[in-house]
Amino acid sequence: MKAKKHFGQHFLTSDETARTIVNALGDLTSKDVLEIGPGMGIITQFMVHNCKSFQAVEIDLEAVEYLEKKFKDIQLIKADFLKVDLTQYFTTPFSLIGNFPYNISSQIVFKIIEHSDLITNWVGMFQLEMGIRLVAQPKDKKDYGILSVLIPFYYKIETVMKLPPGAFNPPPKVNSIVVKAERSEHKPKCDMVLLKRVVKTAFGQRRKTLSNSLSSILPKDIINTHQFATLRPENLSYLQFEELSLFIEQHVSN
Repeated sequence: MKAKKHFGQHFLTSDETARTIVNALGDLTSKDVLEIGPGMGIITQFMVHNCKSFQAVEIDLEAVEYLEKKFKDIQLIKADFLKVDLTQYFTTPFSLIGNFPYNISSQIVFKIIEHSDLITNWVGMFQLEMGIRLVAQPKDKKDYGILSVLIPFYYKIETVMKLPPGAFNPPPKVNSIVVKAERSEHKPKCDMVLLKRVVKTAFGQRRKTLSNSLSSILPKDIINTHQFATLRPENLSYLQFEELSLFIEQHVSN
């Protein structure tokens, strides 16, 4: 089976690497697991019969046919992960894993965040630059962005390994990184819908000060009374964004 460029497929070639990725998910025997984009099943082989339950979502019908021949009784969701209603398949918490297509990896992470009540932990393969963004801090100005701020409210991220292009067939033009995520214990003090709006609005105009970029949410004369008003979004930690969002929430409700 050949990798298809329009699906962003780059198949991992080492069983040892695949096993390390799966091990990062933890003890499988007690887990319901969903794999995104199993492809030729190099990661799948270490999970399909070892989990409490296992399902995989695959958009490539050729890959579906290959997997159904390779693994007996494999449960496949034949669809685009971004369009799958996860609540139709899971009513209790589950774990997620995948060699994520790099062209939609940020969209996958946003969907994971949206379903953080169901997804307890996950392991994902990303383009190195994307993985760096997930753990970036305010000092990392170029890499620090929306996901850098939002992720810590939901998950604690750790690096599992970095991989060169030669670890895949066909090799991508970039280095890759595998990260694992466990649910964060942080309990947000502000409304998360508002916080997401504040963060996305602020970084949507990241060169502007917060008093200017957030004036569509709260009048400028009120925002200017906050200590962060003259700063740009790249200067605020996720906890400072929480503090600012709480301030906005209190004034919007008054």
